[in-house]
Amino acid sequence: MKKNTSPSVRDLLNMATAPGTALRALKLALVVGTLLTIINQGDVVLQGLAPDWLKLVLTYLVPYGVSTWTSIAKDLEQRARQAS
Repeated sequence: MKKNTSPSVRDLLNMATAPGTALRALKLALVVGTLLTIINQGDVVLQGLAPDWLKLVLTYLVPYGVSTWTSIAKDLEQRARQAS
């Protein structure tokens, strides 16, 4: 019989805030977020106008979240392999 390996919310939060995961996600978000900001709002900034701040924040949060989720998914796959 297969053992229930569903992670708790606490497990997921621990994985998301692990130093390696958070630092990797931050680095990726800075690089990808900056590139996307240049692509999406560079013309606005070059005209001397203020960027859309909500879009700017989301431009950095989305790659951070994707990187974090990818790390968690990898950790969960490893946990499942070890449990079987």
